[in-house]
Amino acid sequence: MILILTPNINPDSREYRQLMEHISNLPNVQARLHREVGTQQSLTEIYLVGDTTPLSLDDMQSLPGVERVVKISEEYRVLGRHKDDNRPTFFNYNGLRFGQDTLHIFAGLCAIDNPLHVEQMMKALQENGQVCTRMGAYKPRTNPYSFQGHGKQCLPYVFELAGKYGIKVIAMEVTHERHIDEIRAALEQTGNPTGIILQIGTRNTQNFELLKKVGQNRNSRCC
Repeated sequence: MILILTPNINPDSREYRQLMEHISNLPNVQARLHREVGTQQSLTEIYLVGDTTPLSLDDMQSLPGVERVVKISEEYRVLGRHKDDNRPTFFNYNGLRFGQDTLHIFAGLCAIDNPLHVEQMMKALQENGQVCTRMGAYKPRTNPYSFQGHGKQCLPYVFELAGKYGIKVIAMEVTHERHIDEIRAALEQTGNPTGIILQIGTRNTQNFELLKKVGQNRNSRCC
């Protein structure tokens, strides 16, 4: 569980001392303090490690100095590594392991232009022992008049060529919820010859409808 405190909270303030006193009395729970001091404000987070199951979110939210509470479950891995933190930080997908002890190079076409170039790329990857690639079917552009990819029309031949050359995973950026359905349909149409990792660009990190749609694909071949 993570307690996100109000910005610029003073460690000498009464509410902060009350909060820390309450936390120190929680049974089977240890607190780790993380503080970032920026140019305009300081941010403080308290990580509660241990048996936090009995703790009520509403009760913790009502504690003095607490702005927000985040409940962390085993499903959600922390990206940072901490001392004595031996939890696994890898996942297996389509026969490949992705983790800190593996390296996969996603070379490929920034934007898919034609089947010839796709096949040349897939063949080159195979000859160099690579099984991952990046293929841009949907290309967000700063200039709206620039080439923005062929979209769903190119997906079938991309997937078929991936199967032909043994490419197991394709990273493909999506910018709209319908792209996910188009990718799934094309995979089924071609017999699921490869796997897809959905790529979210910085332009869409706050496109919450897209993020929710991606999050619903845990049981599909898209991840």
